[in-house]
Amino acid sequence: MNNSKKVLLGFTVLMLIMFRGMNIALAQIAEQIAEKALAATVYLEMKDRNGAILGFGSGFFVKENLIVTNYHVIEGAAQGTAKLVGKYTTYNIEGITATDKTSDLALLKVNTYGVKPLPLGDSDRVRIGATVYVAGNPKGLEGTFSDGIISSRRDRYAIERLQMTAPISPGSSGGPVLSRKGEVIGISFMTIEGGQNLNFAIPSNYLKVLLTQSEIVKPFAQGHQSISAETYLLWGYIKDELGDHSEAISDHTQAIQLKPNFPDAYYNRGVAKGNLEQYSAAISDYDKAILLKPDFAEAYNNRGLAKYKLGQYTAAITDYDKAILLKPDFAEAYNNRGLIKVALGQSITAMDDCNTAIRLKPELAEAYLTRGLIQVLNQPIVAIDDCNKAIQLKPDYAEAYYVRGLARVGMGQHSVAIVDCNKAIQLKPDYAEAHFTRGFAKYRVGRTWEAKQDLQIALRLAEQSGNENLKIQVNTLLQKLN
Repeated sequence: MNNSKKVLLGFTVLMLIMFRGMNIALAQIAEQIAEKALAATVYLEMKDRNGAILGFGSGFFVKENLIVTNYHVIEGAAQGTAKLVGKYTTYNIEGITATDKTSDLALLKVNTYGVKPLPLGDSDRVRIGATVYVAGNPKGLEGTFSDGIISSRRDRYAIERLQMTAPISPGSSGGPVLSRKGEVIGISFMTIEGGQNLNFAIPSNYLKVLLTQSEIVKPFAQGHQSISAETYLLWGYIKDELGDHSEAISDHTQAIQLKPNFPDAYYNRGVAKGNLEQYSAAISDYDKAILLKPDFAEAYNNRGLAKYKLGQYTAAITDYDKAILLKPDFAEAYNNRGLIKVALGQSITAMDDCNTAIRLKPELAEAYLTRGLIQVLNQPIVAIDDCNKAIQLKPDYAEAYYVRGLARVGMGQHSVAIVDCNKAIQLKPDYAEAHFTRGFAKYRVGRTWEAKQDLQIALRLAEQSGNENLKIQVNTLLQKLN
């Protein structure tokens, strides 16, 4: 064996040893965190006034005599017990010292000593991809420990949730989510089962705020065990974000039944209905949200969008004007108003709105797309630049690929326009306008039979949606091809 091969072999062996050492070190870190986490994690059993079990969950010591858990774990219970994982001693819960229904957190007082509480980390510093560990009692199985990573941060207004791959199950609600430093950066909240299990945690900084509000011990409410309106709101929001709009509507309806004057629940239900293209029903929900909360700028903005979808352009602009009046830095409202002005042929003022939106929020991909749409006919090269920026900010933006394709058709670049339309249709298979534009581009490059196929699809989709203008355009081109 020559010297170079010996050196290479030696380097490879060294790297293998290093990686093996790293894996051993990581395993030791996980073992240490598990030992400390499980020593402070409790199994909670909640009961009614007669002692009948209502439910169970997880919690952990955040101070020597203070346990944190989810509010929905203890809601409606008359009494409860806490048992340290792996121990025989059970502690009666003396009562509640603080609750945050919106964040779904509760602090419980027990009389114990010698338990070392878990330290709290800064959840604002947690990055996507960070390793996390979860302790809890899934489905009543005490002392389960698992790992995963933070896969996303999801928020609407001041409410934020950490999405993670670490598995949690019913019974793990309220358990600690820890960083590699062994600090609590979240509290297990919920899981959504489906094609993949989606697991969520409440950021620890919400718990820090609640700890400042902890007061004297109060007894349990002793009502009926139920999920709070705020919890249904959060579940509905997450399901809507994940595309399960029908289930989201169901959750928001539950929230409204529990709390009839809940403007956020009407607003979020309106969002879900809009995502299902139920625009009239969405407007009714936005009306109710605005009635309950007259300064609800987001509700005016979304009601304007629903009215735009129904062709009520003037009424939509009035809603956007109101949203901007209430919230002068509302970039999305400027962009949406600009989009309607494009439809009304008011290109100059539409451009002003888009530029304002971009100045207020440079990362708003939709504003670049709207500005690109304004320039498709007169400045297609500039339109392509804006579409490129929108795609850079939002790689799965079907509309941006379509508008870029439209600009390229205007420049006579039909082959590359077809590529853009292909991408738009891949991302959004029922995109009628993209099928029509791709059909037109194929017609111009002599691919007549394929063009007819695209136009037939566009015609079917236009008929389904009631898009009369597109139907006329499709039929006109089909007559040329026949």
